[in-house]
Amino acid sequence: MSVTQPTESPFDHDRYFTFTVNDETHNGSIHFLTHYAGKPDFVEVLRSAFFRDESYGDDRADWHRNTTSFYAWVKAHMLRLAWDCREKFLSYFLRSFPNVCRDFGFPVEHDRDTSGAPSQSRLWEMWNKEFTEVQREFVRTATEEALAFAREQGIPAPDPVFRPEERDISSKRSEQRLVAEKTIEVWKQAKPFVTDAFYLNRADNTVVHENAFWEQHAYMGMRENMYAQSGQHSFYIDSQRDRTPSASNHRYQIGKLTAEETRSMLHETNRMLIAHARHNAELVGKLVAAIDITKGNPWTGKIERDEDGNITEDWILGYKDGEVYYQWATIQIVGYDIPLVLDAVPVKRGTARADIVDNLLENALDLVGNIELVMMDRGFDSEGVKDACDKHGVRYLNGARKRESEKATCTRLRRAGKTVHIEEETVASGPTRKRMYLPSSANVFEAEDEEGEEDEGGPDIREEMREELADLGIELGEEDTSHGFSTLMEELREEEENEPTVGSKQDAQAYALFETNHPSVTLNDDDSEVERIHMVERMVRRYRHRWGIENGYKQIKTFRVRTTSKRHTYRFFNFVFACVLYNVWRLVDLLVKLAIEGENATYAPRVDANQFLTVAKKYYGLDPPD
Repeated sequence: MSVTQPTESPFDHDRYFTFTVNDETHNGSIHFLTHYAGKPDFVEVLRSAFFRDESYGDDRADWHRNTTSFYAWVKAHMLRLAWDCREKFLSYFLRSFPNVCRDFGFPVEHDRDTSGAPSQSRLWEMWNKEFTEVQREFVRTATEEALAFAREQGIPAPDPVFRPEERDISSKRSEQRLVAEKTIEVWKQAKPFVTDAFYLNRADNTVVHENAFWEQHAYMGMRENMYAQSGQHSFYIDSQRDRTPSASNHRYQIGKLTAEETRSMLHETNRMLIAHARHNAELVGKLVAAIDITKGNPWTGKIERDEDGNITEDWILGYKDGEVYYQWATIQIVGYDIPLVLDAVPVKRGTARADIVDNLLENALDLVGNIELVMMDRGFDSEGVKDACDKHGVRYLNGARKRESEKATCTRLRRAGKTVHIEEETVASGPTRKRMYLPSSANVFEAEDEEGEEDEGGPDIREEMREELADLGIELGEEDTSHGFSTLMEELREEEENEPTVGSKQDAQAYALFETNHPSVTLNDDDSEVERIHMVERMVRRYRHRWGIENGYKQIKTFRVRTTSKRHTYRFFNFVFACVLYNVWRLVDLLVKLAIEGENATYAPRVDANQFLTVAKKYYGLDPPD
């Protein structure tokens, strides 16, 4: 119970409350300002909040109290409880904002001093080992009072909707029920992300509610091979709406959206998804991303060509399989974080890869701000792409094409018995660029342009160096115990009787080529051969995470509405909306894993796409509709 009382102190809103621990009642108070400079948020409320001198049994040694006040820890854990985050994220936040850390009461001297910020382990120890039960309950109650005050003042306060729940999941049936219930809960709450961020450019006298378009599109996207023409009838029968859009109106209204308008809607939904993921310590720290181009279904309609036989349509592009497609480029988080599609852009004939990378990086960094490494296949091997990465301060790791000079280098390496080779190039506008040659068995890297068709998930992670190198296509013999390449080199030397020409296909296939500007790859004269082998191997094995974007494309296809429309804006919207559904599925999976395991322990999904679709099909709209 809390009581608000007037006060003559600088803090013009006082809240007094009581709480009970082991049948014993305790009193507490917290005091707030009601006028703030600028637009306040909940962090600002806590920064300026004030406590009286009660310590609620703080029996720490005097030197502990003199170093960090009891209430610094109280405010830190109030923020943790309000955000429902873990100590890892709380520590990251406080170190990122020393001014907040200082205002909470930690020993921070200035706005760039992080030495006094609490560590993850210290935050955990303080709450679990040093706080008494009375102190913990005081913090919980004070947090509820602070949240209530913020909402009364119209200050944004954390929303509890996306918090994982503690459940009894001792049986397989209970776990399946939890997956279903959490999927329903999050899908219903994520639906407003779309209705709030997505919009149509329609006249004011419309009779079909705008949300009906998004519900109908989600409905069709969740069903296999459903087109707008057939989907409108099924949606009308299944939905509770009196009015639903016709197929032609559905395609027309959505097709009027420009590509930039569609992208901006993707960005806004991603901002909300990222905010909720970060509440659970996801997407913090240094992130790894991949950029690639995917294609839609083959275009089977009439194709206009010029007198030389070239396709004149800007958005229908040829592919190496002989078919033509609409194509889209994306940037996606890969690795061990929640794999969200951050941005997408339609690919137009003549668009340079460098412009695509520059565009995608600019928007992705605006969303997450901390991409450490971006990976691309050798289709993006160009100076412009590297310049774009340097421009945005992002490290890259790319597969590289072997032109005649690189093929000749492979021949020289084989003849010299070299296992790895590093070349450096110093550029004025960015970090040093390196080219890394390392042995490769035939065709291991050839599948990287095939959208993952050859490999479901890339090489497995293994502990031993022999197995790690095998992941890269480097075949090692049992006797290879020093640096692991002697067998391969011996085989190559045995072939010298039939000496191939310089730069032959055989020599080119014997080595893989990668390029990076990452500072962990150096070219020092003092490095031994073994040290260089390990350095290159450690860097290149990170490339396996690039397969995450290919696997993402496979799942996105299952969320995409089918169409034969030649309107590229409508096709692009279908792809982007499928990315939104994919991202929501990934958020659902994250929250289910947190509810079941208490952490995002593995990259592999706990809720597969089919489970998500099965549940989400039943809850494509709000009940009742608008």
